[in-house]
This record gives sequence, C-alpha cells and structure tokens, in this order.
Amino acid sequence: MKVLVVTDDRVGPVMAGSALRAWELSRVLLEAGHEVVLAAAAGSNHPEGHGPPVVSKAQWRGIDAVVGAPWSLPPRAFVGSHLLVVDGATPLLAELAASPPLPAVLRRIRTASARLPLVGVRADAVLAAGPAQAGWWSERLCKRPGVPVIDVPFGIPDSDPPPERNDIEGVPRGWSVVLWWGGVWPWLDLDTLLAARALLGSASVSVVVPTAARPGSEASVFSSSDLLAAARRHGLQPPAVVPLEHWVPYADRHRVLNRAALLAVLHHPGPEADLSFRTRALDGLWAGVPLLVSEGGAVAELARIGGWGGVVPTHGVDATAAAMDLLLGRREQERCRRALAAHREAWRWSLVGQPLCETLTELPVAPRHSLMPAAVVAATILTGRHDPVRTQT
Repeated sequence: MKVLVVTDDRVGPVMAGSALRAWELSRVLLEAGHEVVLAAAAGSNHPEGHGPPVVSKAQWRGIDAVVGAPWSLPPRAFVGSHLLVVDGATPLLAELAASPPLPAVLRRIRTASARLPLVGVRADAVLAAGPAQAGWWSERLCKRPGVPVIDVPFGIPDSDPPPERNDIEGVPRGWSVVLWWGGVWPWLDLDTLLAARALLGSASVSVVVPTAARPGSEASVFSSSDLLAAARRHGLQPPAVVPLEHWVPYADRHRVLNRAALLAVLHHPGPEADLSFRTRALDGLWAGVPLLVSEGGAVAELARIGGWGGVVPTHGVDATAAAMDLLLGRREQERCRRALAAHREAWRWSLVGQPLCETLTELPVAPRHSLMPAAVVAATILTGRHDPVRTQT
C-alpha cells in the first residue's frame, strides 16, 4: 500500500512525543513492505537511521491509507476513498483538561474535540495504547462497533542501546542520577520527586530534569530558573537538583540513559493518569534503567507486575523517598535490571507495530457513515455553539 503517516509535530534528529511515534510507526510500515511517506510540521527533516522520506507538504493523490493522531489530521484526511487509521495513543483531551484554562488551552480543547465526531463516522481503525485507552475509544465508536480498536503501545528499538555514556554537567562523579526524562507538564508531579529528594538529605543523589525547549517550540514551558526555584522551595540546590539544558538527540539518548540509576515519571491523579501510557518510561525498559512511577496508568501496572522498579502512591512523598532509597541500592538495581532485560524483547517496535500491519491489509470491515452530520457538529464545537465536554462523553 501507499501509506501517508501524518503528524503536526517536528520530525528530525531532535524530536519528542508524537513525532517519535510517527517516525517509528512509519519505519514499521516501511519494513512490512509498504510505500511510506511521513508528513510532518514545517522545519522537519530526516532523522538519523533508515526510514521513509519526510516531507512538510503531503501529497494526497494515489494514497491508499492515512495514519495519524486525530488532533494532527487535516480536514483532507477525512474525505476520499483512502483507509483512515486514527492513532489515538495520546490522551490529548485529558492532558488539556489537566492544564490551566488559558485561552490557548480552551481553543485547543475546541479544535481537538471537533475531531471526535469526524473520527466516529470516518475512521476505519483506531490505535490505542493499553486497555483504558481502548475502552475510551470503543465508547466513542459505539455507533460503529465493527471498527477495530487495536492495541499498539509505544515500543523500543529492535537493537539494544550502545554502551557509551556521557557525564552530565553539574552531576559529580560517583553520584547516582535520578532522571526525570522529558518535559514538565501540568499533569505531571515533579514537586513530589523534589520533596522526596529533600528527605534523602546529604545522599549523593542528583535529580536531573530536562529544561530545554521542546523541539519545534521557541521557549521552554519549564526553564532552568523554574527548576532551581522549585528546588529552593524544598531546601535543595545543585548538585542535588541539576537542569539538563539541551534536548538530547534521539540517536544519542542512550548516552544519558546509561548514566541514570533511576528513571522517574510521577503524575497527579485524574483522568489523564488513568488513560496514560508513559512513553518516556519505555526508554528505561530499553536501556535497562529501573523505573520510579506513580500508580495509575498502563505503564505503572506493567512496572508493578514485571518488577521494573517502584510504583508509589500519587503525592506520596514519604513513599517516594523510601522507594528512591531502596531502588538506588545495589541489590534492587540488579533485580530491576534483570527484570527489565527479561521483558525487553516483547516491546520491540517490530513486534508492537505488527497488529497495525496485519489490520491494514484487512480494512475496511465497518461501513462508514455520512460525514455531513458529523461535520456540522464539528463546526458548532469550533464556533463555541456546542459544549465540547458533551461531545467527549
């Protein structure tokens, strides 16, 4: 098939989030024998490594199938005879609901919500990451129960990370690194991690937090100054807390991961946490770095069952400090790293992406509905005449 993968994120040697997923799914489809083009945001270019061509302007003529997050798809994606596979693995509406209700956020809620009626009548398949997401999407496809909801979570590279590691500026040699891997967003809970680090007192432990602007953004949402101010509120200062002031290229991330003793991802309780699949935690699985995660969400359950690290109550400062102290010990480090190694093979991109490849050749299985009524509902949401929350539920 001729497959167009679409993302509104910037793809390149330095990328994050939905761009990473679009790139890796494109490569899975390419390896399966499809002719693939990845259409990404302006300023995108080809990342390091084998993969499909990357363009900023999609060519729709002759396309057999389109794959993309609903929030990234242009109106053109919903019309025509091509197959439409909606990648619903990012719970964007739940993330936005957990964000401050600023005008830009409210506008984004409207534009994202306006996609749901279109997905409901036009999608030929939906990708989800974990059972909670699959259930959420099945509810929104209840009028078309024949549309398959396919579990395609985030994966890890088919090859293990190289052994090289870099020192992290500001972290003393011999100190353990607790790595907060990724951005600091309103639904995530860095504050509990900092409070827990404060309880460890003079321990030789550095909490390292990336503070650079996200690829494609002009400014960081959580700067080095913000981090150091948050640290001071807990009586911390470098090197107990260290900003990572550059965004690590995708092909070089193993150099930082290999320096870490723990990879921490804590969140606040709520719908976002319930629907989440913490993609950043999968880098810990890949590199064999034990995890420290909040309870709630698919990855926390995987970590608990698989022994990948520690799962702590949300906002549980004392429990988080105790887990950090335990997991940084030699015995727990060895146990967790053995458990991670034992589960790694099942999470290769070539395996987690296989259900997409298998389903693509069998679509469509459910009849499509008329697009016009859904387009009218979408228009009323965009113009503010329809409550987007009602549309979501």
